[in-house]
Amino acid sequence: MAAPMFCVDKKPSNFEPYRFTLSAKFEQLARDELREEPEIREQSLTQLRDWIAKHPYIRKCRTDAVFLLRFLRFRKFSVPQAQAAIERYLAMRQTFPDWFQKLDSTEDSMLETVDDEPMTVVGRDEAGRTLVWIRFGRFNVEKLNPIAIFRYLMIFLEVLLDDEEVQVGGFRVWADYTDSTLKHYGMWGISDLKLLMDAVNRSMPIRIREIHAVKLPKFAVAIANVLLSFATPKFKERISCHSTVLESKSHFDESLWPKQYGGPQDSVELNRALRKLFCEKRDALLALDDMDIDVEHYSSLWNQSGSNNSDIDGGIAGCFRKLNVD
Repeated sequence: MAAPMFCVDKKPSNFEPYRFTLSAKFEQLARDELREEPEIREQSLTQLRDWIAKHPYIRKCRTDAVFLLRFLRFRKFSVPQAQAAIERYLAMRQTFPDWFQKLDSTEDSMLETVDDEPMTVVGRDEAGRTLVWIRFGRFNVEKLNPIAIFRYLMIFLEVLLDDEEVQVGGFRVWADYTDSTLKHYGMWGISDLKLLMDAVNRSMPIRIREIHAVKLPKFAVAIANVLLSFATPKFKERISCHSTVLESKSHFDESLWPKQYGGPQDSVELNRALRKLFCEKRDALLALDDMDIDVEHYSSLWNQSGSNNSDIDGGIAGCFRKLNVD
């Protein structure tokens, strides 16, 4: 079944009424963590739609509630911050088309990567957070360059972002670097890393609650420091580093452990479901390219973002000093 298509007319004649369909658990979570109340939600959606309709630089944009709620929930219903996030998201997609546009989730290389299982949606924990299990060494770097891996990541995120439970609960990341090689790290340039961090830390409306990094090789510490030098302090605070998988497992409920770690979750079945989602969302993903913003007006965003070069040596060195990476 194909995903529904969305209008990108910034002034549609009408809007489909929004209905909150999540469980009471997520309703309470949205209220407690995001300050989301029915009246605030409706007012905020109206304000965003009016702002888009009158915006001198936004030419086309989705205005359906689920899309706009990505940004409102990302910014905890601060309408000005959500507006800035929408501008940045639209501008980044067009400023870097090789990375963000023509995201065909049914390309052979993308579906083959799903089958290699480098990123798995395991499930949701008791706090409603979606657990993403990453095995970085399973990216086939004999076939994939940094742009291909980045595009896979963007497809992965986009197919999940219209899921309102993901919007409300956010993500936890369990990243295992076992079996990753020098080539997995050495192929990334500084500009690649800067854009990657800008996307996951600032421009994509994703709420990463925790990152647990396991067995990062010694030869990868320098590249990790460069990557994290472009991150915000709040993002760095959410990272925990572990020497072993066994050490990291204690941070996750046993019901979410994959079979490879002695738990019940079958990665083959989980990735089969992810592959199906990739196929269902193809048309909706490609239709994102129909949105349009005057990118020249926002060109300074990527001239000014990121850290000073003097910060690169710092990165998250303090984090790695606490453990003996292998």
